[in-house]
Amino acid sequence: MEQPLETDAARLLDGVTGIIKRYEAQWQKTGEKYNLFKVAGIAHKEVIMCRVLADLMNPQGTHGQGSRFLRLFWETIAPKLPDRPTAGRPALDIEHTRVTTEYVIDENRRIDITFEDGKVFVPIEVKIWAGDQPKQIADYFAFAKTKNGNNHIPVLYLTVDGHEPSDASKAGIGKDGYVPLSFRNDILVWLEACARENTAETTVPVRENLRQLIAVVKSLCGKSEDAEMEDAIFKLVTKDDDSVRAALAISGAMDFGNRALDAFKGPITTLVQKAFPDAVYTPADGWYMIQVPINNGNYLLDVNYDWKSFDVEVCVEEKERNRQAEERMAKEMAARTNHQNEAGDHIFALYGTNRYPGLETVDEALYFYRLWKEYTERPQEVANRIIGIAKALESVH
Repeated sequence: MEQPLETDAARLLDGVTGIIKRYEAQWQKTGEKYNLFKVAGIAHKEVIMCRVLADLMNPQGTHGQGSRFLRLFWETIAPKLPDRPTAGRPALDIEHTRVTTEYVIDENRRIDITFEDGKVFVPIEVKIWAGDQPKQIADYFAFAKTKNGNNHIPVLYLTVDGHEPSDASKAGIGKDGYVPLSFRNDILVWLEACARENTAETTVPVRENLRQLIAVVKSLCGKSEDAEMEDAIFKLVTKDDDSVRAALAISGAMDFGNRALDAFKGPITTLVQKAFPDAVYTPADGWYMIQVPINNGNYLLDVNYDWKSFDVEVCVEEKERNRQAEERMAKEMAARTNHQNEAGDHIFALYGTNRYPGLETVDEALYFYRLWKEYTERPQEVANRIIGIAKALESVH
């Protein structure tokens, strides 16, 4: 007799729960899941991530491995550089390469990472959460040309998924002015190659730090760190047709991210609009946010549905801006989010590192479930948090 779907689902959940508890007990005993890079939130802090990557590339880096890691990086990305018929690909003098972070160019613009050997100058722009600035890649490419002479070196544009720079950033320089790289493929390939170079000179702390960094980058890219546990769950789920059917039913019901989003753009937005009638819900550039006009529409408070993004945008002409008030707004936002201002063109911009108050320590796997519960059980309290921030900013003059 065929078992009801509910019975199959309950059986499957019991089995999966047992597997997870078994692995969690193992991780608790061995401490193998402890990761200082995760604790520091490096995946969401571009400046810190750049410093770590640059130190690994640096032949004089604190890792003490000399030029080996830079050589592996160059071997990973050099095939992607333009191959000129007359000159071929540029050769880099690995042993005499200097690596720099926040390299200052014209108008005090800063290239995230550069390395140069006296003849070859390689600029790397890293984008994890922040958006492009106008003419950013075009300006970096123009500067690199002044350093490279006959060598043609494009800007290495490093993002999570390898997408291209915006049209405003590349400003018509053409595809020969930049090479898209990704954490998902290029950086992971490089880091794993570094970790495989298991020589006597590769000390245990270096190997462990590489392992932890690889785990963080995998998480950033949506790749699982827990392959062994997932294999065990996969075997259980695919044991028979009934198990697969139950797994699909469970999966379809568990999309808490979309459930939280529906509550945010529906009831919570409506409640915010009672205090700020001009507030709107809007999807923009991959974010799904409430935008609240501040101070007669001179500024916009943006709060993303998952609370991992806040910013305060400027909507006034340059000559009308009140810089002192903006500094006070930035301090107000920093105090409310426990983060210092990370703004570029905005007064305050925070991407990827925040959480809804009270859920700061919730396991990432449970975060959207808990967020959905907050939104559905306490919508007025959620709306009041947004309203409170907006009113605090309204009072800043």
